[in-house]
Amino acid sequence: MKYSIGLFIALTGFYLASEHLGQKIDAYWDFVAFFVVVFGTTAVMLISRPATPFKNLLFKFIQKFFLGSQGHKKAAEQCWEVSLKREAIKDPRFIEEQILNDGLELISLGFDKDKTIDILSQRYHHYENQMMLLSAWFKRNAKYPPAFGLAGTVLGLIHLMRGISSGIDSKETGLRMAVALVATFYGLLLSNLVLNPIGEWLIEEAKKDQQKSEMAIEAIGLMMENVNIVEIQERINSFLDPSERISGLNFQTEAEAT
Repeated sequence: MKYSIGLFIALTGFYLASEHLGQKIDAYWDFVAFFVVVFGTTAVMLISRPATPFKNLLFKFIQKFFLGSQGHKKAAEQCWEVSLKREAIKDPRFIEEQILNDGLELISLGFDKDKTIDILSQRYHHYENQMMLLSAWFKRNAKYPPAFGLAGTVLGLIHLMRGISSGIDSKETGLRMAVALVATFYGLLLSNLVLNPIGEWLIEEAKKDQQKSEMAIEAIGLMMENVNIVEIQERINSFLDPSERISGLNFQTEAEAT
């Protein structure tokens, strides 16, 4: 969501700037520039893709991009509710939900606390490694669009010079020069508005997931120690800001009612 909002703001800024200059958006469109930059960058990204099942990374990216992540308070409420009811979360979508479900399964299989926490930590680290691979892949490839933009500009300049040699007028010369520079513009946009921001966004999402996963692992460990539910609530609250801290009274009332 943050990325979508930021992209919308940036594109709105470019639109307002073009309107102020008295130019239509189609003045910045060029077939050659677009396909040199986009196809070139896509080719390099495919060549340099991580040495791990690509469909898994693609699935994680699509899931993260469209589902986003839930807030820390919501994750804390789920940890507390699972600790109280000892019931798995239906249709887990986020890593912290999967860790809670996996923890309950390991408890039912009779694993001790140390082994359970070790296994859950390994499963989170596997997820984190995939997120870091995705982030590094986007950030690593952000250096290529400007290069392909420059290549597109060179093609445009070649076209311009040939036109000058054939006797085009000054108006046509200026138009071809403008078109040549569009490729560089596309490269800068793709690098600094798409690839780099996505890479940084994935890092921030992984940091949030780490905090929520640690909270889930802590809850599972406390459950295995048969800690008082009030203490579990306070230990979970230690992961939250004071304004987000949860109260388990509502959940406990609902549980007793059912």
